[in-house]
Amino acid sequence: MYKGNDSIAININDESKLVAVNSTVQSVIEMYAEVRGVDIHGIAVAINSEVLPRSRWQIQCCLAGDKFEIFSVVAGG
Repeated sequence: MYKGNDSIAININDESKLVAVNSTVQSVIEMYAEVRGVDIHGIAVAINSEVLPRSRWQIQCCLAGDKFEIFSVVAGG
């Protein structure tokens, strides 16, 4: 995801990734969605086992060692 000197390691769905220092959750989700070819509007994320509301994606920065669980939201009934 990122190849620079100022990077941190995070874990996304059990895969180690490097991202820029001070990356927001939003930027990580956008990169993930682009690489995977999925619609960002159908994604939910938990960081370190805590679901993160979409309203916090733009303000929360990633920390070294964060464990992201990104999954598609499915409507059901």
